[in-house]
Amino acid sequence: MCIVNNTTDLRTFRYAVHIPTFILGLIINLAALWILCTRLKKLIESTIYMINLIFSDIFLLFSLPFKIHADQMNGGEWYLGEMFCQFVESLYFVNTYGTILLITLISLDRYIAIKHPFLAQTLRSPKKAVIACTVMWVCIWSASIPNYTQNENNQTMNKCFAKFDAFWESGAIPLSMEVIFLISAVTVSFCSIQIIRTLRRLGEDSDGMNVRLSMNIITSNLVTFLSCFTPYHIAMLLYLLAKQYCWKEYLGHLRGFLQITQCLAIVNCCLDGMYYYLVIKEFWKSKITRRNNLMA
Repeated sequence: MCIVNNTTDLRTFRYAVHIPTFILGLIINLAALWILCTRLKKLIESTIYMINLIFSDIFLLFSLPFKIHADQMNGGEWYLGEMFCQFVESLYFVNTYGTILLITLISLDRYIAIKHPFLAQTLRSPKKAVIACTVMWVCIWSASIPNYTQNENNQTMNKCFAKFDAFWESGAIPLSMEVIFLISAVTVSFCSIQIIRTLRRLGEDSDGMNVRLSMNIITSNLVTFLSCFTPYHIAMLLYLLAKQYCWKEYLGHLRGFLQITQCLAIVNCCLDGMYYYLVIKEFWKSKITRRNNLMA
């Protein structure tokens, strides 16, 4: 396995990814939030999920400067406080899985709306979208509680984003994360494929441009999701197996692989901008179409 394993090279790679991701991601997400809050007056299901996804990305981006700060310490003291360290770590991991679950909810919402329009009248509403997002946030933030309790007696609290021995030794939490991702990946893939098939069948009887735009949204969402998160979860599973079965000769390479794929997962905060653009474009096209139909 030929993976960058030098500590300095890995740190340089993380800087090269994290700094542009932070700047570009913040610009994209704040611009999308401004458009949604000022231009789209009516909140529907898709915009509610999208606003939650934007906030998830912003919170994740907020943790990046502190992760960079922790990298710069190079084994030195963490001067920002134990509780703040735990909060930033939780922010990083909670919003990673917040993004995964929100993309899953978006895919399910679109699947129900397009594939089962009559059932959608019962299952879909802005209120139910708010409830689904609230339940999701409560669940993932509750799952971060062990991060505040398992390190109470840890003697290495001067380090941040570094003390994960208990995380890997038990294996329960990383396996839970793997299961969440696997279920989400299967759900997003199934919903996306079914939606694309349905749109293709409807293409001949509908506005071709709107159908192509909708298919581009679904495809970009699926490709972004799988390309960003699949390598990270493969790396995490391999590293967990190496830790559990004491494959010490592979740990160094797998640790490097894990950190590289973790950086690539964070790039999702920028790539979500493509999804925001296509959704907003679709909204405006449908709005213009409705206005023209009324004037005709």
